[in-house]
Order: sequence, then C-alpha cells, then structure tokens
Amino acid sequence: MAIAGPPQEMHNINISAYRVLYILLALVQYRSLNMIELNRCLFENPAIRRIYNTETLTKYINTLREVGCDIPRSSSRTDYNYELRKHPFRLTLDEGEARVADQLLRSLSTSPDERLYQDYQDFLEWFSWFLEFQKPENSKNASKVTVLFPELEARRATRTMYRQYCRDAFTLQIKYLPEQADAAREILLEPHDVLEHGSRLFLLGLDVQTQEQVMLNIERIEYCRQLPSKNKRPAPQTTVIFTLFDRLAKNYRLYPDEKVIYRGAAELQIKARVSRTDDFVNRLMKYGPLCEVISPNTLRENIKNRIAKKLAALSPQPNPGGQINI
Repeated sequence: MAIAGPPQEMHNINISAYRVLYILLALVQYRSLNMIELNRCLFENPAIRRIYNTETLTKYINTLREVGCDIPRSSSRTDYNYELRKHPFRLTLDEGEARVADQLLRSLSTSPDERLYQDYQDFLEWFSWFLEFQKPENSKNASKVTVLFPELEARRATRTMYRQYCRDAFTLQIKYLPEQADAAREILLEPHDVLEHGSRLFLLGLDVQTQEQVMLNIERIEYCRQLPSKNKRPAPQTTVIFTLFDRLAKNYRLYPDEKVIYRGAAELQIKARVSRTDDFVNRLMKYGPLCEVISPNTLRENIKNRIAKKLAALSPQPNPGGQINI
C-alpha cells in the first residue's frame, strides 16, 4: 500500500491520535476497508507495527465519527467494511479552476486516446469525492456547495441507476437504438451487470426473447423501465482461485461464496464464485503483493494490465523538447 509513512520526527506525539489519523488517511485513499485491511495498513507503518483487536479499531473509528466523518457501521450489508462516505477536511476550487478541469474532461471525451480519457476520469472520480466547490460570495446561493463536473456526475448517476436495476433483478423493458440501425427496437432484458470501457458504459444482461447474453451501450438506450417480473436466470458467475500470503493469510475472513482449498503456515488458497468481476478485482488489488490470482487466465491478465497501467502512470514521461509537462 502506497500510504505516506510516519513523520521524520516522532518526538512529543500522541501515538493514539497518530493511529486515528493514519486510519483516516487509509480510508481517504481506499474509501472502504475491512478489519484485516485496516490492520495491514497499521502493521506496515514503521511507527506502529501492531495488530489491533476489533474493540480497539472500533474505538478509533468512533473517534473519527465524533469529529464529523460519515462511516456507517460494519455489517453484512457493507461486506463488513468500513466505508468513508464523507469527512470534514475539504478542499476548495474557485470557479475558474473548476471550469478548466471540466473543459479538459469534455475535450478528452472526444479524443481517440481512450486510455488517457479513462485515466483522467478515474482521477476526477477520486478527486471530486473529497473536493467541494464553493461559489464566490457575491453570487447567488453563495452558501450552497455545488457538485463539480456535471458531466462526470451525470455519468456517475447513470451508472448508479443501472447498477441498482441489476441489484433489483427485475426484467427491464428497453427501447434501444443499435449502432447499425436507423430505428430503435424493444428489448426485454434480465440485467446482470454494468461494465465500463473507456468513456462508455454498457449494460450486460440476458435477452429474454433470444435467450442470448447481450451488452448494450447505455448511451443508446432511449427508454427503460422495470417490469414486475423477476429475473429467471441468475447472473453468470466466474470461478476464481487466488492465494493469500503471510499475515493476510493468517487473518483473512472469508467472504460469501468463498471456501478454502488449502491452508498452510503462511499461505491460504481460496476458491470464489464471482458475478461482479470488476468489484472483485478492485478488492484483490487492495491486497497488493500479498495476493496472487491463480485462475482464470483472463482475470490474471486483467490484473496484470491494471498494474502495468498504474506503473506507467507513475513513470516519468520523456520530455525531449525541454517543455514543462502539466
């Protein structure tokens, strides 16, 4: 985990307060962590190097709640994670800075380089979560905090809506305009998942009439409503085998649809049944080098590509012309 380390000088510091602030820093970076992941963050900090019980970690989380952090109670509904939904330590942008950021997003949305657009969009997704935009004092509704980047927020709202359709599992009546057609057609769809590719969102599901798996570009859905009938077939699941090492293997708590294949002194091999592979990969990525995916190969390649992408983003770019890269 690439979280900032301890301060150079640790003299005259309240170590309990330092642990609480370090937990906040971890939650700001990862948004949602369970007890095992929180303990891993604390143990990897050279100034802490300890594992804490549930009661102590809960006390630290309650301290963050008392200063204004919105952290719902850990339960089965949150997969026993602590999710930081809001905190009082906000940043601000003036109107001009917000306008430039939004214009760049719009410009990149028409660029042929989808990776660049996706990288910038991912950054704004993370950045706008803890950033507030305050209107100038002389404008109307000056005290009202408005949302940054309306295009990004519209995309987020669309994604949230269709993911809720997938969770509800009711059949959808959709009016859809295919890319190679002049007229829209009606589709009855059992929704399974929402996928992202570059700047586009896709709805994955089962076409009730053809009984085939289809992937619809959400931008081309002209009309959509839920019908009272429930999905008759569940979302297709993928069997994933992965291995955990060292302290994570010793402290890991199984998720639903997971079972242990092999348990060693410092190694734990697990088989999981996964329907939402994107969410699953995001969780495994948090485990860093303490986790290795064994199968399927497609998921291994997915993770390798993500890691390569992150490493490329961290590498300094060549600048033969001597110009300043912003």
